[in-house]
Amino acid sequence: MSNIAPHLPLRTERHALEAAAAAAVRIAQLANDPAHNEQLPSRQAQWLSDYGLTAIGVPAALGGLGASILTQVEVVRIISAADGGVGQLLQIHYVMLRGILEDYSKTARQRIVSDVLAGKRLANALAEVGGKNKFALKTRVERRADGQLVLNGSKFYSTGAYLADWIWLAAASEQGGAGIWLHRDTPGLTLVDDWRAFGQQHSVSGTVRFEDIILDADYVLLREGPMKRTGLTFPQILHAAIDTGIAAGALQAGVEYLRQHARPWVESGVDRASEEPHVIRQIGEFALALRAAESLLREAARLFDQHLQDEHDTALQSELILAVATVRAHSDSASLKISSEMFSLLGASSALSKWNLDRFWRNARVHTTHDPIRWRLHHVGNYYLNGVDPGEYTAILAKGEQGRDRGQ
Repeated sequence: MSNIAPHLPLRTERHALEAAAAAAVRIAQLANDPAHNEQLPSRQAQWLSDYGLTAIGVPAALGGLGASILTQVEVVRIISAADGGVGQLLQIHYVMLRGILEDYSKTARQRIVSDVLAGKRLANALAEVGGKNKFALKTRVERRADGQLVLNGSKFYSTGAYLADWIWLAAASEQGGAGIWLHRDTPGLTLVDDWRAFGQQHSVSGTVRFEDIILDADYVLLREGPMKRTGLTFPQILHAAIDTGIAAGALQAGVEYLRQHARPWVESGVDRASEEPHVIRQIGEFALALRAAESLLREAARLFDQHLQDEHDTALQSELILAVATVRAHSDSASLKISSEMFSLLGASSALSKWNLDRFWRNARVHTTHDPIRWRLHHVGNYYLNGVDPGEYTAILAKGEQGRDRGQ
């Protein structure tokens, strides 16, 4: 693994995993130091590019590796074990790359894919604050009298945008929803470093503002027809990879602390904390929770790759949605459980800021608020109890919008 050097093109999926492991070592060295908690992850983001990880999703026909979903999921998991926030930078990059490959003009696709192959990074600006929900968009595209499209508005939770080269956003228009790509140097675009959260600081999910931006029609896509039923399955499985990675990082850090720094309890009668039977049992429980999440993650990823061979198979769509919902629930639970409860084994000194062990819980607690697990459980339960086909919320919301349009 150590012989993978930055800037080398990755030509096999094994090399991609080795490169991820090598990059993770460097990222973890910074993450271990609490002095880096509040700093922009500029170096970490650049390492994702330098190690070739940002380009693995580009199809082989376009000059990339064409990595499987399983490999992309594994890469996000490996990086997230080092730093969940940096893992989220990679997660949103992969999601946005998949979007440009599926839609948009040839001009936009060639330009952005070429930049990705050169190490450039992608991000998004989707959610807004202050509305009924995050999809109640105030950001709008208007067509002026001269025919030009002009964009105005503001976004928050713009994951990775501050450090990205290309930013995708959703806006409203008279013709419905619009998906827009903007280069970071676009006149009228302002990126603000104002993400201040107690966890996932390195996801840099702050504000993006758009002021009288004249759009290039090649980089604008007006939504036509319903959203894909499985449209959110890819970002969802990558979110599960982030949480699974955080759980793995927390367990590894806890084990290292137990071996090197923790003292046994006075009643234990053993010389080392790692020999305490209660500690051993609890670490076993943590390991089982992690192994379950990892197994479910890989199984869902393999199912995703199978789904891509026949995306119109509705039974396979349902199975994929259920599998991803399952791993989301398990990874959510594992990340929170391990990152929080491990302190009961490590002793009071483990709470000292110099160890920075709380970063795993902070990252898990913030990231798991992203998409409520209660609704993933609802879809699974509704399927088993009432036979209701499971879906992702974008498709469900779109179906509701269509019903209202027809007066239903």
